[in-house]
Amino acid sequence: MHGFLSWWDGVELWLSGLGFVLQTIIVMPVVLLLAYVIALVIDAFLGTGIRVLRRLRHSDRRLR
Repeated sequence: MHGFLSWWDGVELWLSGLGFVLQTIIVMPVVLLLAYVIALVIDAFLGTGIRVLRRLRHSDRRLR
C-alpha cells in the first residue's frame, strides 16, 4: 500500500505542476471513463432490481 501511495503522490505532484490546459487534457478522459463505468454499474443494479420487483409483482398477482 505504501508503494502505491508513493506512486500516487508522484503522479499528483507531476500533474499539479502542469498547466491548466494540459491538466484538463489528461484528467478529463480519465474522469469521463470513470463516470461511464459507474453509470453502467448503477444501470445494471437498477435493471436487476426492477426485474426482480416485476417478477415479485407478477407472482403476487398470480397468487390472488
